[in-house]
Amino acid sequence: MLSLFCSPVAYIVIFGFLLITGILVWVTQSFEPGKPATLRNVFQWTPFVLTVILPAIAMRSISEEYRSGTIESVATAPVSDFEFVLGKYLAVFFFYLIMLLGTVAYLLLMMYFGNPDVGASVSAYIGLIMLGMFFSAFGVFASSLTNNQIVAWMIGAVPLLLLTTLAYWVVSSTSGIAREIAQQVNFMGRFENFARGSVSLEGLAFFLAASLFFVFLAVKVVESRRWR
Repeated sequence: MLSLFCSPVAYIVIFGFLLITGILVWVTQSFEPGKPATLRNVFQWTPFVLTVILPAIAMRSISEEYRSGTIESVATAPVSDFEFVLGKYLAVFFFYLIMLLGTVAYLLLMMYFGNPDVGASVSAYIGLIMLGMFFSAFGVFASSLTNNQIVAWMIGAVPLLLLTTLAYWVVSSTSGIAREIAQQVNFMGRFENFARGSVSLEGLAFFLAASLFFVFLAVKVVESRRWR
């Protein structure tokens, strides 16, 4: 995790995320007099931002090990591939939590100037934590596929952005079997339940299972490189 904070990219990502969320607060007029005291409109757009931000945080987690050749030392170190990947994943996820913590300032300001639904806001933050857990796992998986950080970012960001956008659109605009299939990977739909104040066991299980799945895939990719 320390290596993340030693990289200038990390501070650029944090600044960019807080700048974008600040712009969203301003654009959605969340603090406009007479408007409901809620950050729901900000939370609605945050997942789309995270599809780009989290792969940027995770892009060098494993790819840098490939590029520098230090991945070879993992084979001889008393650390399993699972422990190696899990450590990288947790570093990315905890970095994200620290970054997300900065946005709590908006909620505190809203509580000072108004009377927001704190329960719904806490539920939305739980949703952002679960979504970040999943996106972090996908980003680490993408990083395990290449030794190029930019390529790792693209492999992570493009599918997440497309799936998030297309699945949300299909569920909102179509019906029938296409809608049923899209509903299974509709991250936004599940997150919106959290943003509305509903913490569902199904939503928690989905994000947890998706996170474990992509961490597992990353472990398998690292294991496969051991035998090349």
